[in-house]
Amino acid sequence: MDIKCPVCKKPRNTSMKVARHIFGTGDKPHKAWVKAQGVSYIDLLIQQATETGNRGFATLAALIEKAQPAA
Repeated sequence: MDIKCPVCKKPRNTSMKVARHIFGTGDKPHKAWVKAQGVSYIDLLIQQATETGNRGFATLAALIEKAQPAA
């Protein structure tokens, strides 16, 4: 099942890969979407860089999964 970026609709095969895409893109629309979810983009990056287990990506991936349209 493809997971689409909630901002630009690019499909990836996992929500974790969409999270990496959002971090990698880092443009205003992607950052604004993260902020609209009630999460700080910068805080997620810091969490990803300083904690083990890809916690920043995992947090963002969970938000991405919630944002997917119902099938």
